[in-house]
Amino acid sequence: MSPVEEALRLGVHVVNIATLSLDGTHPSNRFTYYALPETLTNFFYITTFRQSTKVKEIEKNPHVSFTTAPSNEKNAWVGSNDAIAEILDTPIQTVSHLFEDQIDGWHDTVGDLDSNDWVVIKITFASAMIVSQDGVSYFPETEDD
Repeated sequence: MSPVEEALRLGVHVVNIATLSLDGTHPSNRFTYYALPETLTNFFYITTFRQSTKVKEIEKNPHVSFTTAPSNEKNAWVGSNDAIAEILDTPIQTVSHLFEDQIDGWHDTVGDLDSNDWVVIKITFASAMIVSQDGVSYFPETEDD
C-alpha cells in the first residue's frame, strides 16, 4: 500500500475542504467525512446537501485544497493544494456503501438517503503531501521517496 493510500485508509475519514468564498475574498473551510473508492488512484468522495454553500462555491470555482485529520496509528495526514471538486450527477446511493463500510455510524449521522437533497462530490488531486511519524512523502511518489 502506498503512503498516501495508507494514510487515507487508516484514518477516521475526516477531511477539511477549503473552497473560495462566494464573494471571492477569502477561503471557506469545513470538515466533512470522506470515503475512498475500492481501488485508490487519486480521488475520494464527499457528500453534502444540494443547496449548501459548499456546492455553490464549487460550482463557481472547482479548485479546492484539503487536509485530512491525523488519526491513524502513525498520526499521518494528507494534504493537497492541487485538487478539483466535481459535483457528480449520481445518487448518493451509488457511494453510500463506501461511507457505511469506512465510517462507523455514518448512516446514523446523515439520516435519510432517499431524499434528493444530497449530492456526491468527487475530489481529485494531482499531487499530495503525506506527513507521518515516518517522515514526509509525496504523491505521486518522487525518486527521493
